[in-house]
Parts: sequence; structure tokens; C-alpha cells
Amino acid sequence: MGTHPSVPRRPAAALHRRQAVWTTWQGPVAILAGPATAVMGWATLACGVLLAARRLGGAFDTLQPSIPWAVAASGIALVAVTDMAGRATKAASLAARCGLVCGLVAVVPPPRSRLEWLSLAALATVSLVCVAGPLWSAPAPAIRPPRGRRAGGRLPHRTAEPGPSAAPCPGRLQQRQERYELPSGADCLRGRLNLAVAAGSRTASGHVGFCPAFAETPTVQVTTDYDGVEAVLSAAEVLPWGVRVECRLAEPAEEPLEIPVDVFVQSSR
Repeated sequence: MGTHPSVPRRPAAALHRRQAVWTTWQGPVAILAGPATAVMGWATLACGVLLAARRLGGAFDTLQPSIPWAVAASGIALVAVTDMAGRATKAASLAARCGLVCGLVAVVPPPRSRLEWLSLAALATVSLVCVAGPLWSAPAPAIRPPRGRRAGGRLPHRTAEPGPSAAPCPGRLQQRQERYELPSGADCLRGRLNLAVAAGSRTASGHVGFCPAFAETPTVQVTTDYDGVEAVLSAAEVLPWGVRVECRLAEPAEEPLEIPVDVFVQSSR
């Protein structure tokens, strides 16, 4: 990664030049989220298969009416957790859904009354909404490595560096951006946001406002060419009128840092 003229750097002896860790997970446990949710997803499938095997073996002849609802609630909660981790645990999310279906088939008794039929219909509806959720949910943004290290070509108009005609900043530059429209009609914004990290802190955040607001929620990519620390950089909240960018360091900063973040926003109108 290169350097930025306005970024204070650590002394060479204390500087560990390591490639930044990049992810779309937006929580404080970004590194552990994928493996943990994968274990939960496959464990849900194993439990569902075990319940189904027990049912085939003659178990669960008499169950309380609340048992199927308890199994459904637990399965839906586990499916929701695996979905929150995004594409990195897509297989685990599918496994959790299969486990939910197997578990419900195992513990739902044959309905004998009208009330039991209504309960079964409600349970099936709730579970179907959970299992079929990805069919109409928006796809998660793809994970992209730092700019300049991808094997393929760059996106058109991807660079967020200010143009040579940009006037010099008389003070500390906090952010600079420009809005433009591609020949295809896509509405785009690119710019740079400088995140200040105080000494001893591990987090920093900044906001980029869109004026006028985009017609729909746009896609946002955030990258940096700063290589002084190991950090997780993410677009934590994306709305049609702005985005909140967050940076979380692996270790507390030894001195005040200023991390330049390139922001690229695009909406198909």
C-alpha cells in the first residue's frame, strides 16, 4: 500500500507492515463471526437429523403442543444468526434451514382437531417465511480486497483520488467527494474520508452525506491504501441519504492516527 501526505506515520521500528483484514461483517467480532456461525449452522442440521431419526425409531409419539413451537423458535433464531454473517457462511445458513425443516417434521404430531390444524398451518407459514427468506432478500455486497491488489481489472471510474484541478485544502482535510453520472445512467459518488483515531483507541467512524439523496439504497465500497496498522474497515450503515464508515483496529493505537478511506457509491437509479 502507498502513503498519503496528510497521514502521520509510526516510527519505522514500531511499524508493522501487514496487509489489512477486509470483511463485510458489521459487528465487533468480525474475525470470529464466520467460524462461529458455521458451527451453529451445521450443529442445527445435526440436531434436526437426530430428531428425525428418533421419530423414525418410534419416539415422540406424545408431545406437548408447545414443543413444535419451541423447536421452530430455536431453529428460526439460529437461521437468523447464520444469515447475519453474510455470504461467508452461506453453506451454514442452508444447513441451518435444513435442520429446521428436519426438526419440525420430527416433532409435529398428526393433527386430530381443527385447532391442531390451525396451529399446524400457522407453524408451517412462519417456518416457510424463514426458510424461503433468501429468495427475496437483497444479496450481500461482495467482499473485495484492497484496491491495487486485485487480480482482475478495475471498475470504470473506480479511483477516488481527487482530480488535479482540486483546490489545495487550507486546513485539515476531513472529506472530499464528487458526484457524477455514468453514460449508463448510474448515479455515482466517489471521494475520500479521513478517519481520526485517538491514541489508545481502537475505533473510529465517519459519515458521508448524499445530497441530493439517491433514489434507492446504493452499493458502497470502502478501501484504504494505509498500511500502518491491521484493521477492519466497513460501511456499517448504508441509507439513500448517507453512509457511516467504521474502522476497528486489531490493537489500540500507540499514537494519534489519521486513516484515509476511499469511498465509492453507486446506484442504478
